[in-house]
Amino acid sequence: MLKRISALTLSFLLAAVCLAGCGNSSSSDPVATSSGESASLTDSSNDLTGDSSASPDGSSAEEEVIPEPSLTIDGEKVDTKDLVMLTVGGIDVDFDTFRYYYAYVCNVYGVSPADMTEEVFSGVLENTVKQIKQEYVTLKLANEEKITLDDDDKKTIEEDINTIKSQYDSEDAFVEGMKKYYLTEDVLNSMEEMSALYQKVYSQVLTNGGKYATKAEDFKKMVTDNSKYARAVHILIPYCSQAELDDETAKTFESMELAQKMSVKQQAYEQLSDEEKEKCKEAAKKVAEDVLKKALDGEDFKGLIKEYGWDPGMEAEDYKDGYYIRPESNFVQEFKDAAFALKENEITKELVENASYGYFIIQRLPVDMDYVDEHIATLTEEYDKGNIQELYNKLMEEMEVTYSDTYNKLTYNSIT
Repeated sequence: MLKRISALTLSFLLAAVCLAGCGNSSSSDPVATSSGESASLTDSSNDLTGDSSASPDGSSAEEEVIPEPSLTIDGEKVDTKDLVMLTVGGIDVDFDTFRYYYAYVCNVYGVSPADMTEEVFSGVLENTVKQIKQEYVTLKLANEEKITLDDDDKKTIEEDINTIKSQYDSEDAFVEGMKKYYLTEDVLNSMEEMSALYQKVYSQVLTNGGKYATKAEDFKKMVTDNSKYARAVHILIPYCSQAELDDETAKTFESMELAQKMSVKQQAYEQLSDEEKEKCKEAAKKVAEDVLKKALDGEDFKGLIKEYGWDPGMEAEDYKDGYYIRPESNFVQEFKDAAFALKENEITKELVENASYGYFIIQRLPVDMDYVDEHIATLTEEYDKGNIQELYNKLMEEMEVTYSDTYNKLTYNSIT
């Protein structure tokens, strides 16, 4: 739930016309785990978030020829105008909206028309319904809390859509452009409204002292429990740090920001052979062992971070005094295990290795209540992300789904 739920809805289109993008986890936090793992179509527990900047069959939108929207049942074309496919939590889902989510799920799992079979189709349908339910929780919460879009919200949505339209030469070109992303103007408008509504629900109900948010005084008690929170700083020595750069890149390397240095080093590392990568790992381990010895011998840890560390997050204003992490936080497991095993002010006695990042040297610090007071809104919001996902999962389970006769007759080649 770190990503706002409705962020996916415009990603096909916005990526293509170069307007606005939806953020993932910050690049300044290389310790956070990625969510790019593959998932089984039949596993309905999987969180359906991912990169939807490509077309649903994995090719670029410019290369893909999208068929006209159609629905075939029992070998006959069905008129989809005003056709309700299913009802979720009392809200009708028409064919065009259903088709958009269906295409999105195919994109997430890399399922092209050529890959579709009855077995795969069953999983696609299951996860399409799950995705619709997850987004429609926003509508459920908005209705319960009487949250609506005001005139300013509607004006912003209208301006956004007009901006998108301006990227096309004509109204007809806009309509055709929508087809490439499995959208109609009505669906596009609905997605924009859902996105705006989620922002209001998130702000008024899920955070900022809202109904489902953790209260500041409760969080302050919790953060002092060493089993629930750890404040940690660290020195990251990545494998890629020892990769050699080409002459042209090397000329400007020292003038780069740390995040950019990390990026060019990673690119250089990825070009290496397996044997060369192993040499980099050995060299990185030697550097990390030397730094660890200095830390354990009493050298200033902050100074060592500045001199040797490769995590841009340790330079960021929000994290320069340490990460505040929980056992459930989105950090690599080795990092969390090591941080929580330490006593306050203690440094790891051995290198902590993660196969994706390299070597960590970690120091656990006492919780700084002045810092907590200053950043209470951010910290409680971060803490509540897991709670919000649990809330959404609970509300999704409670949402009744009624399937139309048309839905029940769908086969793997029904939808184009």
